[in-house]
Amino acid sequence: VDDRKQLHVATFPWLAFGHILPFLQLSKLIAEKGHKVSFLSTTRNIQRLSSHISPLINVVQLTLPRVQELPEDAEATTDVHPEDIPYLKKASDGLQPEVTRFLEQHSPDWIIYDYTHYWLPSIAASLGISRAHFSVVTPWAIAYMGPSADAMINGSDGRTTVEDLTTPPKWFPFPTKVCWRKHDLARLVPYKA
Repeated sequence: VDDRKQLHVATFPWLAFGHILPFLQLSKLIAEKGHKVSFLSTTRNIQRLSSHISPLINVVQLTLPRVQELPEDAEATTDVHPEDIPYLKKASDGLQPEVTRFLEQHSPDWIIYDYTHYWLPSIAASLGISRAHFSVVTPWAIAYMGPSADAMINGSDGRTTVEDLTTPPKWFPFPTKVCWRKHDLARLVPYKA
């Protein structure tokens, strides 16, 4: 007889399929261990995943708030140009009230969230919900993205040009030659070569 308590774990990825799919895999693994899992994402992204979702997972469809600068059906990074991702982030930030209502009504034991949901840890803590950040990004990339969570999420580290990104970050406390190469940045940063 297994005396372990069944937990209710909610997972909430950033609106990019490179994040959504690993969160979905993690959700499946947790559900296969006998825990209740609620996977939170937007309606259109859930529809796109329909053939990949396990019947063991409770899907929570969120309504992405409308942001004027985004195309009508844009709910993931694949739906927008790279320069429009800040507008998708703004829309994602607008999910805060709906996610808060879910947490208040369903009281999961844990919420596993992505890096863009900076507002979630304090809300979960105020409700007594344990929380964990699940990063699909390598530690090197996280260190390179910025000297702090604010810099990483909001791009406030002062780097504004491709050249800024092709030199080692100023906040590294040791000498290094590790940096992006221009061809690595082509998909991440819109620029003219």
